[in-house]
Amino acid sequence: MQFFTKALVAAALTFASVEAAAPQDGSMVVPLKRRNLFLSIGDELNLKAVVAHLNNVQRKYQSSMDNYKRRTGEINPFVKALLDLIKRDGSTSSIGLDVVGDGQLWTGPVTFGGQEFHLDFDTGSADVIVNREAYNPEKSSSSKNTKTTFSTAYADGTTARGFVYTDDFKVGNLEAKNVAIGRSHTTFIRDEGKSEGIAGLSFSSISTFQDESYKPFFDSLIEQGAVAEQKFQFTLNKGDGSELFFGGIDNSKVNGNIAWSNVDSSKGFWAAAMKINGMDITGIVDSGSTIITGPTFQVRSLFNRIGGIQSFTQGSSLFGAFDCGNPPQVTFEFGGQQFELDKEVTSFGRANGKCVLSISGMDNIPMNAWIVGDTFFLGRTVIFDAEQKRVGVANRA
Repeated sequence: MQFFTKALVAAALTFASVEAAAPQDGSMVVPLKRRNLFLSIGDELNLKAVVAHLNNVQRKYQSSMDNYKRRTGEINPFVKALLDLIKRDGSTSSIGLDVVGDGQLWTGPVTFGGQEFHLDFDTGSADVIVNREAYNPEKSSSSKNTKTTFSTAYADGTTARGFVYTDDFKVGNLEAKNVAIGRSHTTFIRDEGKSEGIAGLSFSSISTFQDESYKPFFDSLIEQGAVAEQKFQFTLNKGDGSELFFGGIDNSKVNGNIAWSNVDSSKGFWAAAMKINGMDITGIVDSGSTIITGPTFQVRSLFNRIGGIQSFTQGSSLFGAFDCGNPPQVTFEFGGQQFELDKEVTSFGRANGKCVLSISGMDNIPMNAWIVGDTFFLGRTVIFDAEQKRVGVANRA
């Protein structure tokens, strides 16, 4: 089975229904459901599948860097000179496991030109791109072929390429006209999660589409006055009750104060200053990634700070194992507030009788930043404010 390579082999969240009652005009809430497929029998972690996911994450961000340079003519400010390879110490080892099961993703229904299909909502990319079979422009009277081509390659060797169309768009009860959608000539997604494409929620400067008039779908909703406020909110839970809310803040999901941190939208990503166990980092808040990934040398330093972590490698990735009976404390500082990872998500599986920390290291990430995935999302609510260019985090009510 091919893994979907837009870094969306993430925790699977499938919309439980197409329509949900909007709590106010210009807003929309949709329930999400999570499933976990990185585990095999007995919670044994499918490490090769995880490494495939991390490779996909790396490729997604490299592609975004290329898109940024093409659209702006400049190198993205996040890009740093690659660091020298860090010499592995004698405490590391490699564990080889067979791939079992499939990838993971978050999916939900949208409509283009009256045709409904499931897409993966990803704050780490900008475009709507779908398989050829998902969208047939000939069946839509409102479809327009812009004659503009797009092409993007993925880590597993697949390629999405085709033409950009515009069409009437709907998610829940929110509608916009002339929203850009890339229809791939090739089938670039093959999975059991019923996903037929990707719906990017980042900023347009990392868009694959060459014409800047083809904006991300949330930008179109904003410009056409479909949403009451320029915000969307992920509230994720390990069990049932996860939601994606468009058009404002669902305060019923907020426990205590919201911690806000500004982002620079010109850089393309929802990237904010934060700390992890006292170490300063830049974190890209990415709903399309499963775990938390940082530069190998910084992750190794974090393992040393935590203590009691046995590091090991699988492929090109660094992982940490710990005694399941003594989970470590991992604390993020975001917007001046402390957020400790829940013990139940500190590990995302076992390998050789040990629990594996939900934080990994990787060389050659094309920016000196951390990819903060759904391990951080779970158990809290995360708000993306496009108007004030900031990310907000609060514990879940």
